[in-house]
Amino acid sequence: MNVLQIKDRLVCEISKCKAVKGVAQTGDINAILIPGKSDIDLFVLCTDIPEKKERERIYASFAGEFSECTMNVCNGGMWGYGDILVIDEIEVMPMYFTVKEMREYLEETLQGKHLGMTGGFYPTGRLSSVESIHILYEEDSVWSEMIAMVKKYPPELFHKLFQYHISRVLNIEDLGRAILRKEVLFYHQVLENSLDHLLQALYALNHTYFPSRKRIEGYIGRLENKPQHCYVRLLRILELAAYSDTIEESVKELELLAGEIEKAGNCN
Repeated sequence: MNVLQIKDRLVCEISKCKAVKGVAQTGDINAILIPGKSDIDLFVLCTDIPEKKERERIYASFAGEFSECTMNVCNGGMWGYGDILVIDEIEVMPMYFTVKEMREYLEETLQGKHLGMTGGFYPTGRLSSVESIHILYEEDSVWSEMIAMVKKYPPELFHKLFQYHISRVLNIEDLGRAILRKEVLFYHQVLENSLDHLLQALYALNHTYFPSRKRIEGYIGRLENKPQHCYVRLLRILELAAYSDTIEESVKELELLAGEIEKAGNCN
């Protein structure tokens, strides 16, 4: 696709910026791109974030090759400073981070200082992204060193993650209310939180960074340490959660699955 050729040229132009030390692409670099549905995320490491005018100058050299350019979609924080260029109906998003802030966040997360989800963002998701990121350009091994750091898989991190999340799977008070009231939508709210903690505990049990729920059937299938028929049982919990008269059965299934994961964790 034309978008891939333009992406390569875009990376080349971004890399010419003096402050830029590395550019890498997250996700499956060989994935089939579907116009209007797919996107390409580029993580750009810099000594300092290039000013908006400098980034606009870079993008201006591609005038006529993108249909839309939106600046500062992200303005610092977890997703850096992000811009979006729409090329062939594919969103290409360079996200700019300083080397210092990226390294510090990875180090803190590996030390277990960020265990819970923050605003829909999983700290372990950042570790997972860096672990499998595709380097497109780098100076002084800046990306290679971060990848190596993340791939150390510190056992103490996974122990902290497991204990933190497994202890939060079963909110006894809210689950009891859901059974008593038989309110499906309320139960779904409680169940969403429970499943989130359960999945993160399951991944931690397997010393694997939890990225998100995307493609999770395949991920769970590859985990070695898991309850029998784990994915099918997760679907069963959701199926039973759809009706007021089966909420209690859904909760029992959740408790059984959580108990098996906790037992496996305590045996390790």
